[in-house]
Amino acid sequence: MDDEGLTLIGPTVVLRLPGDDDVEPLWRAAHESVEELQRWMAWFHDEYSRTDVAAWVESARRGWQTDDDFNLVITERGGGSVLGACGLNKVDRANRLANLGYWVRSTATGRGVATEAAALVAHWGLGVLGLNRLEIVVATTNDVSLRVAEKLGAVREGVARNRFWLRGAAHDGAVFSLVATDLGIHRPIGDGGRDEGGSSPA
Repeated sequence: MDDEGLTLIGPTVVLRLPGDDDVEPLWRAAHESVEELQRWMAWFHDEYSRTDVAAWVESARRGWQTDDDFNLVITERGGGSVLGACGLNKVDRANRLANLGYWVRSTATGRGVATEAAALVAHWGLGVLGLNRLEIVVATTNDVSLRVAEKLGAVREGVARNRFWLRGAAHDGAVFSLVATDLGIHRPIGDGGRDEGGSSPA
């Protein structure tokens, strides 16, 4: 997908594609949030480095080109400070579904940043990209991320036992879903979403 200029703008945040200039601020945001990220994010580890961030940026941009992942950097509207990341991954083209994920730096939590960013991505994925379903899977003890899913209006469908392996232990995952009508998006019956130019995920 050729969406180099894609920008999603909300009341307090702006989401955009990551670039090389984001490596340092993303690294700082992650290390500022060590306690939270180590507990819930499998990708974060004690030696998480700028090289790791640069690899993520490269992978994220490649994902947009191959339609495999759609990850964006969350920035503060007006100031431009990097607040975290949000996006769609594990895209299943055959069934038009994807996983919705998000993380926000510790100093930006409690302000609705994750909810606003996730809502922007969800509207884009279901309304523009033409996906039929988004899934949010959160450890059942991750109260902050659970609240984000609930504030989005996602439907809690159940619990996947031993869904996560984090820091040497299994964790159950609460499974939430979002479909277009949950967000007030109504498409004609049989509408498969975007097909022009090969940009549809299916």
